[in-house]
Amino acid sequence: MPVFHVYLNGEKVSTAGVGETGVLNTIVTWVRRVGRSEEELDLRVGGLITPSDEHVRWLDRELKVGDEVTIRIAEDAPIDEPHSRRRNDPAKELNAQKRYVRELAEKFGWKILTE
Repeated sequence: MPVFHVYLNGEKVSTAGVGETGVLNTIVTWVRRVGRSEEELDLRVGGLITPSDEHVRWLDRELKVGDEVTIRIAEDAPIDEPHSRRRNDPAKELNAQKRYVRELAEKFGWKILTE
């Protein structure tokens, strides 16, 4: 299984992995919204452990211009304990999906018919 060794300015900040099946990501994001002068620049390391449907996060860190992020991909190295773990609540997901469909129906002027 691949693991990500993540370095910030030459210092290792995280070693992440999700096992044999899942999703592993390292994301650098920059955002400035319309009409605002402030901006966001951050680094996130996370993933999804598919067998347990568990979202995991190792790192949420603000960055600044000039920072250097390096990712070294390795095989089967020991990983750090994630700082957060979250499982989806199926009932909450279903309610959110229903709310979304109702909002879209209202937006488009559609009527929802149920039995």
